[in-house]
Amino acid sequence: MKRRFEPVEVDVTRGWPVVVNWNGRRLRVTGLVDAWVIQGRWWAGEERRVCFRVTTCGVTLYIYRSG
Repeated sequence: MKRRFEPVEVDVTRGWPVVVNWNGRRLRVTGLVDAWVIQGRWWAGEERRVCFRVTTCGVTLYIYRSG
């Protein structure tokens, strides 16, 4: 398993990821495995993240939306 921490563009419909634009490719999301929210210490200015684990044509990706 490789871990990469880099920004990606994600097309969403009704708040759910449908296409991930990554490494010059458009990967259609074929399944949503899990979704959760991580709330940092808001009083310390830490961000809120909405996280998704999605599958795309044989690849499982962990992506998140911050803010």
